[in-house]
Amino acid sequence: MSHSAWETPPSASVPFCCASPQDVVAVADGLRPTQQRLSRMPLDDIVAALDTVAHGWLDPKTPFRQEAEARLAAAGQADPDLLAHLFSQLTRPALVQLLEEELGDPRVLDDFVPRRRGAGRTRAFGPGRILHILPSHVPDVAILGLVCALLTKSASLARVNPDRAVLLTFFLRSLERVQPALAACCAIVTWARARVDITRAAFENVEAAIVYGNDETLNDLRPLIPARTHVLFHGHKVSLGVVARECAQPAVAEATARDVMAHNQRGCLSPHVYYVESGGVCPPMAFAGHVAQALDGLCRASSARRAPLAVHADEAAHIWQWRGALPLKGGRVFQSGDGINWTVLYDPDPTFVPSPLGCTIWIKPIEDWAALRLHLQPIAPHLQAVGVAVPAERLGTVVAHLAEMGVCRICPIGWMQRPPLTWHYDGRFRLLDLLRFVDWETA
Repeated sequence: MSHSAWETPPSASVPFCCASPQDVVAVADGLRPTQQRLSRMPLDDIVAALDTVAHGWLDPKTPFRQEAEARLAAAGQADPDLLAHLFSQLTRPALVQLLEEELGDPRVLDDFVPRRRGAGRTRAFGPGRILHILPSHVPDVAILGLVCALLTKSASLARVNPDRAVLLTFFLRSLERVQPALAACCAIVTWARARVDITRAAFENVEAAIVYGNDETLNDLRPLIPARTHVLFHGHKVSLGVVARECAQPAVAEATARDVMAHNQRGCLSPHVYYVESGGVCPPMAFAGHVAQALDGLCRASSARRAPLAVHADEAAHIWQWRGALPLKGGRVFQSGDGINWTVLYDPDPTFVPSPLGCTIWIKPIEDWAALRLHLQPIAPHLQAVGVAVPAERLGTVVAHLAEMGVCRICPIGWMQRPPLTWHYDGRFRLLDLLRFVDWETA
């Protein structure tokens, strides 16, 4: 595409800081007229605008993308591969696939359409305004949430951590260049977590909310939400991988390393543990060594194109603790030669242990898949995705076990951080769970 629409990129804006409940109410009230205009916009026009924005981001030569990548790199948040995957999911084919898979006939968002079964017609309406309480470390979740809101013709009030809002603010500025009416339906705000009065006011002035956080955060927020507000909660989740004895090879270890590094291992799709089946040519400990080599290579290659990924002080303390303690328990540690850029912890005890993060991964042996349920039972409510490397003739049995445990997504190792837009996040629909349907019955 031509670069003309993307010249002279502006600076990333700063989210509006709400200092009082009146501030957030004013922002929410300002979204009413913009959402009313959005409700009259044909869905195809919304999809076309998002497609144009996506193609602008997919072109590495676009000045706007180059400016955004520079800002992301300076903030230690740059990942060109994940950026490319994110915006490939916002092109017209991907958006249409999502709409058709969930709605059947996407025109249901524009007008009454014949019901797929039975007499009469039906139409779908999104909430007027959606409050998004967004995660701190996975910016693509924020963008996908706002895009899904726009597809349902809903306005968005997005509460963010200002230190992690670079990509989101650049996305909205790019949307503003293409279709200002859509960008006007999205407001980025921030306020201190301790300001319960502001949080309560925000929930009281929207029709729906999508909330991300750990279990403690969600429990703290529930008393602040009016009964009339439709809420989708996305709590703490963990992901992992399983490797069959036939597949414990260097190529799978390289794919494992890619999954571990993405999002600095802080997303719900980030793996904590890989269970490797014993009895193969490559024992689980040897596979751990292959993963270590792959992580080392990826870290060296990425250092030339992005800033080092930050590791929190508490994460660093836990990493050093396990590096020292694991050999005393009969395990083995593979670690980066300089600091804590990456760590592979081989532990003969198959009990599930969460990773201390910071590109730290557990490799644990397992004798048979039937025992996996026992080891994962304590975290069953929190299971999200499992990456698998299992021969085709055995894959069906493994998938059946995982599905019964509560896993929401099963994919090949190497693709854990690249889900399709049609993935049922937390086992739910992206659009349907937001919509209200009106049935028009005819004689």
